[in-house]
Amino acid sequence: MSRLGAVGRCLVQVVRSSTCQVIMRPTSSMLRVGQLLARPDLGNMVARASIHCSAVRRDLSDFFEVEKFRGEKVVRVGREWRKDELRLKSNTDLHKLWFILLKERNMLLTMQDAYTDEFIAMPNPERVDKVELSMEHLEEVVRERNKAFYQLEVGVSGERERVFRQDCFGRVAPYKKREHVMPFRMNTGYRQKLRFRFLNTGTEDVLDFQARLREKMALAEKGQENVQMRMAARVLRRFPNSSLVALQEKFPLVKMERLTRWRKVVGEAGTKETGWDV
Repeated sequence: MSRLGAVGRCLVQVVRSSTCQVIMRPTSSMLRVGQLLARPDLGNMVARASIHCSAVRRDLSDFFEVEKFRGEKVVRVGREWRKDELRLKSNTDLHKLWFILLKERNMLLTMQDAYTDEFIAMPNPERVDKVELSMEHLEEVVRERNKAFYQLEVGVSGERERVFRQDCFGRVAPYKKREHVMPFRMNTGYRQKLRFRFLNTGTEDVLDFQARLREKMALAEKGQENVQMRMAARVLRRFPNSSLVALQEKFPLVKMERLTRWRKVVGEAGTKETGWDV
């Protein structure tokens, strides 16, 4: 009887284990199906991630330099992007390159502020200029393509017209025309702005300002002429047989008739044997 009881207990355990297995199998299969259904579509992921230029990050690490370059005195970098190289790229590549340069510029400006706060010289500070020059070249290439497209399709440049008009002080200032929601006769705020910026009353104060401005510009031009006169005289004193034509191209503000008779150049002997008589 003891043996039969032991056999019965074993059979009960076997039945229980088999029923547990039978019950768990559909649950595991349902989990597998749920995992398959929850798995993201790789095609959609590639389509959505095609616009990204780098890995997606949720922190501020992109605003700082790579760790291997931190503390270095010299960072080896290349040159800026040239227009000829950018003209060979497609619009998609230019779009991606623009955001790459934008992220690089933000990183460099952040590091520049960090080095300034610590009173440390930034390694290779010309990187900022190279990135900005590359962005300027990219903008010019995109502008060229837009102009070509509008000229071909519409017959106009597609850019806002830029005109020059006098401001409130009588100076010539640039002005770009643009579209407004309200008509000009109803847009009182914009008319007041134009009146403040471009209305020249011609009163005594404005006339006095214009006279002082002309005097200041004349003095500045006269100073530049004197500087070029001294530099040209130094060249003639050192090289008496220099070509006056080449000297005129180098110093356009200098008057050769006055220069060749200047005593600082020819001295007291004059221009008898110099060949400068003009």
